[in-house]
Amino acid sequence: MPPEIVFVGWNHQGSDLDLRARLAFTPETAREALEGLFREHILTEGAVVSTCNRAEVYGVSEVPDSFEALSAFFSRFHSVDASVLREKALSGRGEATVRHLFRVASGLDSMVLGEAQILGQIREAHRRAAEAGTARAVTGRLFQSALECGKKVRTETSLGARPVSVAGIALSLVGRIFESISECKILLLGAGETVELTARLLADDGVKQILFTNRSPERAKALANHFHGWTVPWEERARAFADVDIVLSATGATEPVVTAAMLKPVLGRGRSRGPLLILDLAVPRDIETKVDDFSDVYRYDMDALGELACDNTRDRMADVPHAERIVEESTQKFLGWLAGLAHVDTLKTLHERFEKARRDEIERYAGKLSRLSSEDRAVVERMTETLLQKILHNPTIGLKEGDASERLTRAAVVRALFKLDDGA
Repeated sequence: MPPEIVFVGWNHQGSDLDLRARLAFTPETAREALEGLFREHILTEGAVVSTCNRAEVYGVSEVPDSFEALSAFFSRFHSVDASVLREKALSGRGEATVRHLFRVASGLDSMVLGEAQILGQIREAHRRAAEAGTARAVTGRLFQSALECGKKVRTETSLGARPVSVAGIALSLVGRIFESISECKILLLGAGETVELTARLLADDGVKQILFTNRSPERAKALANHFHGWTVPWEERARAFADVDIVLSATGATEPVVTAAMLKPVLGRGRSRGPLLILDLAVPRDIETKVDDFSDVYRYDMDALGELACDNTRDRMADVPHAERIVEESTQKFLGWLAGLAHVDTLKTLHERFEKARRDEIERYAGKLSRLSSEDRAVVERMTETLLQKILHNPTIGLKEGDASERLTRAAVVRALFKLDDGA
């Protein structure tokens, strides 16, 4: 069967937080997964997109039932029941895969419509796959086109005018509990993109007391210096809960970094400071759910934030049709490029381009050739035709050799070198 672009994934629309947490990838496990998919000949190229709300793999496959093969692989890789993965998964082949990734990049498939961070996360997924050598001709072009599509949506629609992140949604809860966020003392756990974005939002809102803590004290200190905040030693993070109004956590840990047992000495007798708002933006959760048992503690995780995200989508729905049109145009443009990569089409276009060049040259020297006899002119025709066939012999053989991705890569190189997609 011919190679096809495929994807399988699990996101906030069909999978709960616990399942998404079990399926989350670190950069290291994403690379391990791709290596395993290559080793088992399920994919010949690919990339993994893993965020708080989704774990998706895209690639090129020649396997007859790629969905079953991918689901079975991730069942083994993550130690999750295969039937659960099959039931909860999103998947697609060919055009459906392209359209899905372009909608993701445009913020149309996010928990928060127009999510600002997703474009950077897709860019990072592409970068990691390119460094690992798994994003070859098709996957590389797919992700580049997705980034272009996402940028166009943000430029031409209001979805990019005032980007709304999950961190921004989380901070909107502050008004329900506190009169003014600028007067709050806030502890941020982690040092990644979400924490940095949150710190920027807090600074813009006039918050003066921002505390940072992270396993790497250097990274926490760097953030504190940038946002004029303070640092808390990682080993004292639980104790700091007693002296702040809001805690926002977004680490990459695989287990809770704050448990009820850690907080019992701090919160067990209640809070003299007043209510404590805990915003857990990590997948898996950073804060153990048992902390809900403490009085005056209000904890929200990614699933809870999904309800608030629904409210924010209403104001942006008016521009969705325009964004969808951009996605569709980008999808068809990519599919046109992909169709040209079939070696038969590439060879046909290459031969046509060279034949046109041969005929143009014959026409150019028509005056001088008219002095020849008809027999001599026929010799010139045969000679140039034979020369053309010899020039194209090795490219013709090379385009048919190798596995699916090798053939597609060679076709992409030929089309680029000879500008076969630029018209003639």
